[in-house]
Amino acid sequence: MTLALYLFLLISLSVLTTSFRFARNSPYAPKWLTNRKESKWGETIQIAGLFATSSFFIITLAIQVMFIPSASMEPGLKTGDKILVNPASFGIVNPFTGDHITDGNFEDLKRGDVVIAKFAYSNDVRYIKRLVGLPGDQLSISEDGIMLNDTLYPFINTDKSEIYKVNMDRNSFHVKIASYEKFQEQQEVTIPSGHVFLLGDNLNKSSDSRDLGFIPLASIIARPF
Repeated sequence: MTLALYLFLLISLSVLTTSFRFARNSPYAPKWLTNRKESKWGETIQIAGLFATSSFFIITLAIQVMFIPSASMEPGLKTGDKILVNPASFGIVNPFTGDHITDGNFEDLKRGDVVIAKFAYSNDVRYIKRLVGLPGDQLSISEDGIMLNDTLYPFINTDKSEIYKVNMDRNSFHVKIASYEKFQEQQEVTIPSGHVFLLGDNLNKSSDSRDLGFIPLASIIARPF
């Protein structure tokens, strides 16, 4: 949000500068305006404004860079990793608030997809999680795996300690479960209409739907490329 705000302020300043220069050079401009000295920074501000406008549209419609702030998505994504995000994955989103400007298109969401969502209580906070439950699903989680609609998607052993593989619908991914840390289970729930269940891949160190509750579809704003 901070970057979008800076770009918006620069664009506004550029528009004001351009308007001043246009009005000053108009044959109908009042004398007090034509006598006013033009700032030497005028052209620089205009060029910066064009750059800011292009950047604003890029981060709104084309591409963003997201830094991974925590270990909640290990083993796949580690703290400090940088990923490219498609900000228009589910429609056009306001970069200041994270609200959908156009109707969100969530029809192609699949269980196992990685998504970026916003916290309902803060427009500045974005988090990346894995979607494991869709509206209407019955879901529970234990150390054996993820139970969805009476089908168990087990945590399959790999050749790496604490790393398990999960095959879910069209997706295959890995989760991390440390035997020396407490595992937070999820009792069976039914996901209400218009909501999803998000889960971190690091099942011992993730704040997700197990404690945050169901996430509104409208809070899902993007997905990685």
